[in-house]
Order: sequence, then structure tokens, then C-alpha cells
Amino acid sequence: MASEQLDPTLVFARTAAGEEAMAQRTRVVQRNVRMVLILVDGNATVADLCEKTGNVQLTENALVELESDGFIERRAETRSVWRLTGNAASRKQTTQPRPHSDFSTFGSSGLSTPASSPLSGTPETQIIPFPNVRPGRTTPLPDTSAPSTLTPSTLTPSTLGPPTPTTGAASSSLAADDLAAESLASPGTASDDRPSLLARLRARLAPGPRDSSTGLRPVRRSRQRRTLTWPLATLIGLALLAAALSLGVLLFPYGIYLPEVEAALAQSSARPARIAAMRVTVYPRPGLLLEQVRLGEDGATDQVSMASLRLRPELRSLLSPQIVFGEAELIGITLSAAALDTLAQALDASANAPARARVVQVSLSEAGIAFGDLVFTGLAGRLQLSADHRLQSALLQSPSKNLLVELQPATGGGMNVKLEGTAWRPEPKSPYLFDSLDLQGRISGPEFLIDRVEARIFDGVLRGNSALRSGSKAAVTGDLSFERINTGALAAALGFNGRIGGEARGRLSFSTSADSLPNAVARLQASGNFTIHRGHLGGLDLAEAVRRFSVVPLTLGGATRFEELSGILTLTPNALRLSRLSLTAGLMQANGQIEIGRDLQLRGRMDVMMARRRADHTAMPVLISGALESPLTQTAR
Repeated sequence: MASEQLDPTLVFARTAAGEEAMAQRTRVVQRNVRMVLILVDGNATVADLCEKTGNVQLTENALVELESDGFIERRAETRSVWRLTGNAASRKQTTQPRPHSDFSTFGSSGLSTPASSPLSGTPETQIIPFPNVRPGRTTPLPDTSAPSTLTPSTLTPSTLGPPTPTTGAASSSLAADDLAAESLASPGTASDDRPSLLARLRARLAPGPRDSSTGLRPVRRSRQRRTLTWPLATLIGLALLAAALSLGVLLFPYGIYLPEVEAALAQSSARPARIAAMRVTVYPRPGLLLEQVRLGEDGATDQVSMASLRLRPELRSLLSPQIVFGEAELIGITLSAAALDTLAQALDASANAPARARVVQVSLSEAGIAFGDLVFTGLAGRLQLSADHRLQSALLQSPSKNLLVELQPATGGGMNVKLEGTAWRPEPKSPYLFDSLDLQGRISGPEFLIDRVEARIFDGVLRGNSALRSGSKAAVTGDLSFERINTGALAAALGFNGRIGGEARGRLSFSTSADSLPNAVARLQASGNFTIHRGHLGGLDLAEAVRRFSVVPLTLGGATRFEELSGILTLTPNALRLSRLSLTAGLMQANGQIEIGRDLQLRGRMDVMMARRRADHTAMPVLISGALESPLTQTAR
């Protein structure tokens, strides 16, 4: 920045920005400029400042730069000691060279010897050069950004660094006084005029008023006291009230009201009621929880029992003569035809006006369906009620939602059953996967009549009807037709993988009887006809058996592929018999029968005939024996 000629009598004072720059070292970075900013105190003239620094050009350049940046401003002339000193110095400057202080080595190296001012004899105008190095501080590096002859021995942090940050206008004057007292101490007299440590301790400990400018104390920041405002106090009070109410609700002895609740439930359902315990729950949903609930006479077939009953009352009805429950959740209930009829009668009774309680919605969880000894569990759903809160149907579904069961009370007793399944397995690891299942029937007393069943399984379709009877003499009868059944997949599900293959169709009639329905399956009997197209018999190579003509049983392995295999199927508790078999495989034809026992042992005979050009055809008998996994064949004479 180009310097301009300044009036030696001009006086500069620091602005508010300059006072802020005194506390922040980052505002004025150059050391020379910062040094001049520290010396500006509103009383010293330009000549005085040049006298202190010993370098006229550097001082004037710094003043011009500080004024352009807004850190200092010009003020009117005043009569002061600094003004007299500045005038004397300016008058003397024309006759003799300007003395240099120990603060720096401005000017030529030959004039670096310190000289005293003629006005230094008076205490008011004595100018003391800056000390070279302040004890206990390191010497800063010179500022190379501006042309000067400052050396590290003459510039110290005491003159270039910012003063200790304080507050208000007193901080600026204190910082300036501190810098002036530090920079105007003569190196020759500093050690002589400085009081001793003992004198300073006595002066500090002596009683009496002290100067506020020298007796600064650090500002102590007290911890902010946290006050309790009324919104916070209200929130805390509400939280404590809610906690107290929750504890009161949970710890309240509800058992004392158990007889009254049983009486109200019995009056509302028109059935005797028994409740083991009663308490209030919050999770998963708040409500009144009744445990081990039974409706009806003990031991009766129409008794309804459930693990627990969760009731969610409507608050506005608690003070009315009739309590309305928005939801009643039946947990662990098993529905049979008699139990569903009992629920329907209980809901009809609660819908009447004199009832003490009424239910708006009924949900089911962990429910099951029972017919005799057969129980299907793990269902959840709800009871569908009419506008007058009477039972219409019960809708249940499996956890995976691939099976839907609808139960409807039937006219004259019992219930109608509709079952729909998609990609459903009877058990999680069952080999029987129903692509679709549609069943309709009716349960009436000990009988379950299945009017229609249609299932898609093993790439084919099953259609039929059945009748089940429970009790001491359980029985199952029915008819079944099938088409496009993959016999390979069916054999794999039965545990005979690779023994047979092809596409089967046919018709079967089955029946069984036992002391219970689960045991009736093991005594199933069936008979019917079947036809298998484009299949194979695994482990039996009839053509190879004829070619070898061996009277000794051999394990040939291989398979017999055929275009068509038909026959009569008879299933008994001890064996599966395939009779009147007719096999066609190109030039080969075979007739016979095969029986598979419960121990999976084979016994049978096939008469194999190979077609030839001559008119008389001779059939070769092939005996089949051994285990199903590795059949044995031999040629009979």
C-alpha cells in the first residue's frame, strides 16, 4: 500500500473495530501493523509514534493501512504531554538525526545505537525504548511482509501480541496501559526501578484501597441454576400420576369381585360360568383378563372352555346399567359343533335388553376345531355378528394365512363347514402339499358328512365325498376319483422313490372302522381300478429276465418302460395287491399280478410275451420276489 505524507501533529485514536482487533490476533496479522495499533492511544501524535518505533516510513504506512481498514480514526488536536513531546521531537528532527530505541533497529545499521530524547528528563514526557527481550518469553520472528529492518532481538510478543481479552472500554484502556508500561521501560533502568519481590508482596498484602485498573480479578462464571418451570412441573406431575394409577390398577385385588363377575357372565350367557382368576393386563392390549373360563355344566358335551378371556370395556358404559365390551378375545378355545352352538346361545342371551353385559366384537386366537378325537389347532380369527349382535359364522385362518375355515351354525343343530386352502400342508414337514383344497360339509352330532371335496395334489386332481363318524365305533367311508396323478411324486411321498412312474387315473372306494378316528387310518381298506400312461416299473426289467432265461433268482435292476399299465387295486391293512395287470410296451406284452406286503416284500408273477412274425406266441412266466428296493426275478419252466 502506497504511503502518504501525514501531518506530524496528527493524532489517531482506535475505533471499536480496533479495540476488537486488540483482543483478536486474527484481525491484524502483520506484526509491524499490530505494533503500531498497540501504540495508538488517542493522545500520541504521528511524530510521537515515529519517535517510539524509530522508523518513520514503516509507522506512516501502518497508520495509513489501519485508517483505511477502519481500525483507527483521526481526532481533533489536544494539548497533552504527548503533543508537547511530539512537537519537541519534530523540531529537533530538522537539526539532528532521530534517535533509535532499543525496541527495534529501524534505519541504517550504523544508527542502531539507542539515543535518548531531550524531553526524557521530565517524568511527563520521558520516552523509554522497548526492551529487547522480556524475561520468560521467546523472541518472535520478524515480519517479512513489510520492508523494515526489524530483527528478532527487537520484536517481542509483549509488543506484537494481543492483550488479555477483557470486557468493555476498560479492557482497552487497561490493555493500552499495560502495553505502555511494558514497552516504555528503559533497559538500562528496568532492573534498578523495578521493586523487589518482597516489596511487591508487602504492597499486595497491605490493607487499603487499590487501583481498580491494576487490581483486576478473573471473571468467575457461576453454574446456571436449573429452575423448575410450570410446564415441566405439570409434565412431571402427570407422569407421576399416571405411574401411580398404573400401579394401583395392576396391584388392585380384583379377586374380591370375582363372584360378581361370574354371576354377571352367567346371567349374560344363560350358562353357568366358572372363572379361575381375574386381573388387568396392559400388554399386548389393555383390558380385563379372565383366566380358565368355562361356560356350561362340568362334563357336558356342550361346555365351552377357554384358556383366558380378555375383555375391553367401553369407558362410557361403566356407569350405565349395561356394560358394553367393545371387544372380547377368546384365547385357547376349541370349537366343536356343540361349543359353537353354546356360543351362539350365549351371544343371543347377551343381545337381550335385560342382560348386564353386551359384546360388540369377538375375536379368536390360538383356537382349534375338534371333531371327535380329531383336533386341528393353531388358528386365529373372529366371530362374525349380525346387526343385532347374534352369531352368524366363525372365520378362522392358519398362521400362514393359506388355510381359511368358515363355521356356520346349522338349522336344527350342528354346524356347516367350509374349508379353502392354497399351497397348504397338513403339517409343517408333511410330504403332502395341496396346491388347492376345497371342502364343504356338515357336522351334526357324531357325524361329519363331507358333501364335496376337490383337491389338486401331485400335479393331478382328486374329487370325492366321505362320511366320518366319531365315538367308540369310529368309521370312515367314501368314494374318490383321481386323474393326471404323478405316480412318481406319490411314490416318493410314500417312501418308494423311483419304484414307479407315469400319469395315473382311476377310481377308488374306501372304508375303515376302529375305536377312534386316528386309529382308523391304519386300518383303511380300499378297492378300485387304475390306469397309468407312459410310465415305468423301477427295479424290474422283464425283457432282460426273459432274455437271460435263468431259473435262479437274479437281481437285474434296470426298469421296464411301458405305454400303458392297468389293473385292479386292492388295499388291506396287511398288503397292497395289484391284480389283473396288463402291460403294453412296444413288442412286449405282459399280464399278471404283484403284491406288496407291510414288510415291503414282493410276491408275484408276470407272463411276458414277445410279439413275433409267426402266428403262435408263447408267453414266458417271470417270477418276482425279494424286497421292494431290490427285486429278484427268475424264469419259470
